[in-house]
Amino acid sequence: MSTGYPIDLHTHSLRSDGAYEPRELVRMAASRGVRIQALSDHDTLLGVGEAVAEGATLGVRVIPATELNTESEWGDVHVLGYFVDPADAALEDRLRWLRENRGRRIELMVEKLNALGYAVSLERVLEIAQGGALGRPHLAQALFEKGYVKSYDDAFDTLIAKDSPAYVRRVGLTPLEAVELVRAHGGVPSLAHPGTVLGLAGLLPRLVATFLALAQTNRLIPTGGSDFHGRSEHGTDLGGVFVPPESIPALEARRKNS
Repeated sequence: MSTGYPIDLHTHSLRSDGAYEPRELVRMAASRGVRIQALSDHDTLLGVGEAVAEGATLGVRVIPATELNTESEWGDVHVLGYFVDPADAALEDRLRWLRENRGRRIELMVEKLNALGYAVSLERVLEIAQGGALGRPHLAQALFEKGYVKSYDDAFDTLIAKDSPAYVRRVGLTPLEAVELVRAHGGVPSLAHPGTVLGLAGLLPRLVATFLALAQTNRLIPTGGSDFHGRSEHGTDLGGVFVPPESIPALEARRKNS
């Protein structure tokens, strides 16, 4: 089964921890044949308008989305919210609160790193973020630039992941609160990269089949995407993950019935 063109429902721009401006990201998607793309930056919708406008000129339908980072007893759980409205002021207030918490968390992690002897400045981390929602990948880049780590993954593994010396717990939403937030504002929630919840780096074919079966049994809508950030650590290219074509109208119908 194929749409004849790729669909990518999980991509990131410079408005969070991606490497490209929203318009550049859409151009890249178009060059790879993607016709439907969700811009799903972490805790923000600030790049959606730019992406939608660029997509309209290139024949790419851009779906407004955001990825909400939450914590649970099982670890990090990321909830995607599709078809949320970037003009929704009440939603933006909640997202701004999440972004402010992100900023404070990074400040505390920088303080911990400095106390451990790592001369990383908050100013440099802010420069790397270029006004986007602050996150640990920006801190990882600052550590890499200083030569303290061999790669982004090394930064996480040795310094800033959970149970590492400079880790600071996230202040934000629970997974259920994230789902409720998306629904309260007319969107459709979806679990991002479910394999990571199970402690797996990627999705093996048999796991994909398992998740598809679970979705069918529980009347859930299967979604998917590259989780493209534009950095080498994220190996899947734009449009590189198959998304069932019937998922798009199903998401739209779910939104209207929510």
